[in-house]
Amino acid sequence: MDTYAQQPVVAKTVNVNDTSVYYEEKGRGFPIVFVSGGGILDRRGWDQQFEFFSKDYRVIRYDVRGIGKSARPQAPFSHAEDLYAVLQLLKIKRAHVVGLSVGGAIAIDFAITHPEMVDHLILAASGLSSDAKSDANVQGLVTLTNFVKTNGIDRVIQLTLDTPFVLSKENTAAREKVRQIYLDNEDVFQSGFPLYALWQAIQPAAESRLATIRVPTLIVRGDKDSPVYAAMTDKVGKGIPQATTVVIPGGTHFLNLEKPDEFNQTVLKFLREK
Repeated sequence: MDTYAQQPVVAKTVNVNDTSVYYEEKGRGFPIVFVSGGGILDRRGWDQQFEFFSKDYRVIRYDVRGIGKSARPQAPFSHAEDLYAVLQLLKIKRAHVVGLSVGGAIAIDFAITHPEMVDHLILAASGLSSDAKSDANVQGLVTLTNFVKTNGIDRVIQLTLDTPFVLSKENTAAREKVRQIYLDNEDVFQSGFPLYALWQAIQPAAESRLATIRVPTLIVRGDKDSPVYAAMTDKVGKGIPQATTVVIPGGTHFLNLEKPDEFNQTVLKFLREK
């Protein structure tokens, strides 16, 4: 029996940067950190990766400030500095860092500001913090909050799940997971998404600093993602000198939920070969 797979889960809420952050860890070995925040996904979006990678690595997943079991922000803050503080608290000097979508943008900010702490960088369907903080995106979140207040969270969940590039209709397990995560984080929708609204992205903007990322980087996206998100991800891949890009057939925007086995094997192969 694999002793690593039988390691107990450590679950704690810790105080960092004048807030409280919830994290879980499992396994032994070199640290690998999964950043939540893809859409409104909390740490549970990484369920399958948490179990899979804990066989060979010390896996940490956490709820970024403003989602899941972590505190809601009340003032401007930095997601990258929260990640730095969590790793410092856990006495982790260097780790593989994995992010999906906006979680990838957080990982990019972290890799730029704390390059000495990143061994490998894995960016799934990722944009940039400047994309997330753009006027169009911020206004879209305001519109979404107003829609939730008028129509209810169930309507928003259904519209999200009916969007073909998010998850396939056949993937009932992943759809139910997303539904439950959104229901549990309804306050985030109702309050204007403070995890984005109060987030202070790095300056100068990440887009102008991608070339400073010198660690082995995997860019992975699905061929069923929306053209807009695919273009964002490709822009990131072109900007990072040591980036390798892999496109997973049938993969949607929530790539690790849609194609978990393919995603896991792609990441594992990258970590072992680079």
